[in-house]
Amino acid sequence: MQLKKYIDNGYLISDKIMQENEVTSLRDSLDREFTNHNDVQKLLHFFKDEKLIKKILNLYSHDILKNIKKELSKFSETQVSILPHFLVQKNYHVNLSKVHGWHRDCGGELQYDYCNKILGGQKYLFSKVAFYLQENNEYGGSVDIIKNSHKNFSKLRIFFRKIKSLPFKVITLFHKYFRKIYNFLPENMFMFILGAKRLYPQIGTAVLFDSRIIHRGSPISKKKLKEIKYIEGAYQADTPKHVTKYTIYCHIGTTNALDSYFYDRLKRKNSGEELKTWLEQVDFISKFDSELSSEMTKVLEPIKKKYSTFV
Repeated sequence: MQLKKYIDNGYLISDKIMQENEVTSLRDSLDREFTNHNDVQKLLHFFKDEKLIKKILNLYSHDILKNIKKELSKFSETQVSILPHFLVQKNYHVNLSKVHGWHRDCGGELQYDYCNKILGGQKYLFSKVAFYLQENNEYGGSVDIIKNSHKNFSKLRIFFRKIKSLPFKVITLFHKYFRKIYNFLPENMFMFILGAKRLYPQIGTAVLFDSRIIHRGSPISKKKLKEIKYIEGAYQADTPKHVTKYTIYCHIGTTNALDSYFYDRLKRKNSGEELKTWLEQVDFISKFDSELSSEMTKVLEPIKKKYSTFV
């Protein structure tokens, strides 16, 4: 049932993994970790609090996620693993007055035929796995998705994807050239035109969403924008303390999907740094969870060998 939801919708919300008191404790620990007001995101292996590191890794080793992973492995017919990089963001927000925020995580891969063949495969599997430690409300807090935008990636159906992407392209241009009008009009109108949906996951659940789906972090509402100060040059908002946003991210996927991901990433500026970071995290995590580290190594080892010149 969970697998069908993921394939049909491009996302999946798990059963509850954390109870309310556990979420509160985790948020308190993150408040202490993010002592620098300018910190908007931190990689897990730079955390100082080892108990907090264990708390976060335990989320991704929970039986509920293990069962989802088993279902996804059956679907992909190959090894599926939780993967780096493990990242925590604090008050990371899209500023609607500057950007609309919609994107695909695989966007850079679309320029390469090599990647498109992988992205269009029936067994393709690569997703973010997120824990949103607050409700989704007028201050944001979770994720918006454009329904069915993860579909039509095979060579025979690219035309249909491009046709269905026309509203997205039109609104992107509208936001770019008529921003004042865009900011005046209700965001729900644009959500309707895009066929978009705001997710309201229960706090303490995990949210998986396909790398190919068009999505964005649910933005702070236009009504609240005047009350919020954004940090110049960063996706960081200075919000009231009671609506501080925390998101924990990592990936889940297969070696084949990772091949496409790194084919693109290793052609970018500072190529190799991300792959090194992933491998550093796997080594770091081995000190806390040898089973998870071993699983990640199995999926990453062929990528490490193929792109050894970058390591």
